[in-house]
Amino acid sequence: MYVHCRKQRGGIRDLNTHPIMWGAAVSICVLCLLSVCTACYISNCPIGGKRSLEDYPSRKCMACGPGDRGRCFGPSICCGEELGCYVGSPETTHCVEENYLPSPCEAGGKACGSEGGRCAAPGVCCDTEGCSIDQSCLPGDDDDDQVGQSEAGSPGLGAEFLMRLLHLAGHTPPHRLHQ
Repeated sequence: MYVHCRKQRGGIRDLNTHPIMWGAAVSICVLCLLSVCTACYISNCPIGGKRSLEDYPSRKCMACGPGDRGRCFGPSICCGEELGCYVGSPETTHCVEENYLPSPCEAGGKACGSEGGRCAAPGVCCDTEGCSIDQSCLPGDDDDDQVGQSEAGSPGLGAEFLMRLLHLAGHTPPHRLHQ
């Protein structure tokens, strides 16, 4: 190793151990790393930042579930009026792809719940984290904002249908091994 030395009063001093030299070397290394580094560490942000979300037109979230009859409400939540809600089941695996699309989507009917949820099915309110029972999502006077009624369904679907939805929301089918 080649060492730069200079003569000082009282002896020879090694420049490689001088604090100013170390500080300059570290600064140069940090600047080089910053100039080379172009990765984005914040994922799922639109071009232009979070405030540009209003610039995008609203679109429906991806279709999911059996026969694509539901809509994604989160990365692991798929709900449909005729299906009920699937939470964390194989039917929801397609919903993860929504995170990689540059524009936001709007799922379900009217706003509900305290966490910015949407009516996913009659009597069920879902946000990106989970679902809960919400009376404001039951069919009633506000049919324009509700989840669309099925052709065979009637406005007063009743407790039987709600219980079926809640049963589906809490039921996770057994996972099968694919060969």
